[in-house]
Amino acid sequence: MPLPPPQRLLATPSWLLTQVAAAAGRRSRERCEAVGAARYHYAILCAVEEFGPCSQAEIGARCHMDRKDVAERVGELERQHCVVRCQDPADPRRKLVTLTDAGRARLEEIAAEIAVAQADLMEPLDDGERDALVAALQKLLGR
Repeated sequence: MPLPPPQRLLATPSWLLTQVAAAAGRRSRERCEAVGAARYHYAILCAVEEFGPCSQAEIGARCHMDRKDVAERVGELERQHCVVRCQDPADPRRKLVTLTDAGRARLEEIAAEIAVAQADLMEPLDDGERDALVAALQKLLGR
């Protein structure tokens, strides 16, 4: 059984958020790995599904990802036929990332695993507490 942390830490929101984020990250990573995916794959597929064809820079800005990580993960998704990169008709210097039918199916596969991770993480909370937590976190992020 793990030793309890100091009470002062248990009253520090930033410490608590960091601990919960680490636990949530582990759960999500494990579930994604179970289907051969990365959490960044999920983020990219979500962005392209919701916002339509996007540049890699836009994906990075929307998902708070480093440009290099976006480029690497988009390349992986392209090799898996989940996305295609095409020249932007409005700016020939730019490529747009577009979701394919295989990408939509892959997104649903990963989303199912992410849902399991979320349910596991939120299991101690009732529905009202879950909704309140999500709303509070969105408020902290300015959403």
